[in-house]
Amino acid sequence: MTALPDVLLIGGGNAALCAAPTAREALVAGGPGARVLLLEAAPREWRGGNSAHTRSIPCMHDTPQDVLTGAYPEEEFWQDLHKVTGGRTDEALARLVIRGSQHVRGWMHRHGVRFQPSLSGTLHLSRTNASFMGGGLRRGQQRLHREGLREARADNGRGG
Repeated sequence: MTALPDVLLIGGGNAALCAAPTAREALVAGGPGARVLLLEAAPREWRGGNSAHTRSIPCMHDTPQDVLTGAYPEEEFWQDLHKVTGGRTDEALARLVIRGSQHVRGWMHRHGVRFQPSLSGTLHLSRTNASFMGGGLRRGQQRLHREGLREARADNGRGG
């Protein structure tokens, strides 16, 4: 009989592809590793859901960092978010996400997602947004998915 997973994810969209390695890493720290099972019905080339349409990610940072020029401090990020939502934003939750965004690129990079400088001549995104290498997040998410599955399978047969 096959062991039940510790974490079951239904659907292989952006959230699930981030949740799988996150859950696995969180549980690995305290024990032998989580059994993570991700169920996805989409063909391999469509896995990652709307991630194919994601070109960049806004990141809070206080100093220039590799592909990010200048600074994008918390308060400016908050004001931008407040403006685009017409003020209909939970400030405490928004600030939690904004502060967390400063760690997202490092986490994604450790899982195979690569970034490139923003294209010039359009918007000021080179200061606020990290652009995904190759024109979209889907490839990076597919690497993330494959890596997560390999790690799960390599861990004494747990996960998969």
